[in-house]
Amino acid sequence: MSLTYRYLNNISNNFGDSFYLLNSEKFGKNFDEFLSLFSAIYPKTNIGYSYKTNYTPALCKIVDEKNGYAEVVSDMEYALAIKIGVNPKKIIVNGPCKTKENLEKFLLSGSIVNLDSHSEILLVKEISRQHPSRLFSVGLRCNFKINNSLISRFGFDVESDDFDGIFDEISNIKNVRLEGIHCHFPNRDLGSYECRINKIIDLSKTLFKAPPKYIDIGGGFFGKMRDSLKSQFNIPTVEYDEYASLIATKFQEEYKEYSYEEKPMLLLEPGSAIVADTMCFVAKVIDIKNIRGRNIATSTGSKFNMGLLTSKVNMPMSVYSSNPSRKYFEKIDVVGFTCIESDCLYSEYSGNVGVGDYVVFENIGSYSIVFKPQFIMPNVPVIECSQNFEEYKVRKRQETAEDVFSTFVF
Repeated sequence: MSLTYRYLNNISNNFGDSFYLLNSEKFGKNFDEFLSLFSAIYPKTNIGYSYKTNYTPALCKIVDEKNGYAEVVSDMEYALAIKIGVNPKKIIVNGPCKTKENLEKFLLSGSIVNLDSHSEILLVKEISRQHPSRLFSVGLRCNFKINNSLISRFGFDVESDDFDGIFDEISNIKNVRLEGIHCHFPNRDLGSYECRINKIIDLSKTLFKAPPKYIDIGGGFFGKMRDSLKSQFNIPTVEYDEYASLIATKFQEEYKEYSYEEKPMLLLEPGSAIVADTMCFVAKVIDIKNIRGRNIATSTGSKFNMGLLTSKVNMPMSVYSSNPSRKYFEKIDVVGFTCIESDCLYSEYSGNVGVGDYVVFENIGSYSIVFKPQFIMPNVPVIECSQNFEEYKVRKRQETAEDVFSTFVF
């Protein structure tokens, strides 16, 4: 069965005119498919799911049940992982802002901690002195030039003159061991991945006498999407198997002479790649007007519900209606409820649209629900839809005014 106006209207009558639709079963399948393509070539591979992309607990729990890692960049996300039962040793801690208190907690719990700056090394020194009987392990986030002009602000510049001194500084801390290296860049193209893989493998051979415990190559992978969305990117999109063929093959060739135990763990940190197509956003059209030739359909949603990408592209949109006599528009802008002029959910849509219709936007699972500000209206509920679109389950309730204002002092 497919999505219908009746199904959407039933949810709307119970939970309001705007909501997210979640398909966690698809998320689990994406996780399995992504990992299996890599593991088939380089078996010692695992996924650290990027919580910041979409930290809906139901999704994070699926990752843990599949023996994946939680990749977090804040104490808030770390607390979520612990709350849903993730073993601290299955948590990868990244990010440029780690307090001493939190860093101490992460290290004492045995989590994988990738240091981002020299100030964090100084904190590790303090912590190690305060716990002389404990042996701590850390990793380094590495920054190097890839095939573009972007100068990333994260990690250690391994191509700088002082990097050798930084490495020696960590090596000289008696009860701290450097066990892995990490990198992450926002580039999604295969050429940039080939560059980062070559450089991080070469770096591992320079830093370590034997293969490190893990090599974490970060995320930034393309996910599944319709052709209409693919065509809006200025570079060719990449499929799961293409990433695996390049990356896993490089690792297999490099470490083929080592036993499984000796090989480094290849850690991948996908977020968008496995979660983007598992969530839709639904809004209701409440008015249609024409202002000096511009057709405008006002909806109960906002671009702020839909994430970063919507400011650059039109996400795939479908219209569901109970009115067969709606008007056809050659070009109509579907806009949001906010008082921001640029709040446009879809620019120049062509098709039949009427008041009371539901507009459904696909590929909204990435950087959407986690980015919605408390601006004008509280955030909307997340509804888990069944495969047959007959049943549903609430994964996150509608936020209220009390939720928004509860932390203010009156």
